[in-house]
Amino acid sequence: MILIVGSTHDDVLYFESKLRNKSEETILGKYPFYTGTMFSQKVGVIYGGYTNYLSTALVSTILAKNYVVLVIGVGKCTTYVEDFKTGDIVISRQTYLAEVNQIGIENAILGQVPTCPQFYTTDPYVLSLMTDSVNKIIKKSAAKTGTYISIEKIVHSKKDILNISSANGVIFGNRNDIVIDSCTGGIALASFLNGVPYVSVEVVDGKMDEKRTISGYVDVLKRYSDLGKAVTSFVGEISRNEVIIGNK
Repeated sequence: MILIVGSTHDDVLYFESKLRNKSEETILGKYPFYTGTMFSQKVGVIYGGYTNYLSTALVSTILAKNYVVLVIGVGKCTTYVEDFKTGDIVISRQTYLAEVNQIGIENAILGQVPTCPQFYTTDPYVLSLMTDSVNKIIKKSAAKTGTYISIEKIVHSKKDILNISSANGVIFGNRNDIVIDSCTGGIALASFLNGVPYVSVEVVDGKMDEKRTISGYVDVLKRYSDLGKAVTSFVGEISRNEVIIGNK
């Protein structure tokens, strides 16, 4: 099974509509979980992972009960770097859990959950295949890859991000590929603990310190459709390949 995870129902509506022989059950008593097929591949679709806490719980529960070869996070993200603009589709190259600060516990370093990596890397094969799938759909502009900073608290400005960086040990440095969300970190952690690769592919819905506009919102909605088509194309490619390399 390939598992697709979103924060809201809007994030996964496209994929839910593409499932054949669809069935529905409830995870953890309240979260709808749809299963079916796309091409010849079994696919599961769930939403409700608004935070890393929830996405970890949902993904872990599903992985414990199903044979899953890949977890895909979908939805929206925010950025404050100039290299990304509203409407861009950004694929995770790596993911940090922004609010972890366990320095001194079992030799953990900045941003690291003890016994786990400091950051979670998307498998190169999965990243390459997803990038190709997105490029086939958006055509005019190349797919972007970036570093996902996953944060529980709602942030509205660059100052908020810098405060989290200095207080909680996430090293931003001079990176120009950062996007912010609140779900991918949990997906990456649960996938790592279960030895399953992950990738997130999300639409930039705006920049820190910039006012949202109607035209920007329209751009995001258009990209949602492109994202859905790209991920569906990706699932088709996976169905034609026999092996997905697990994350290390």
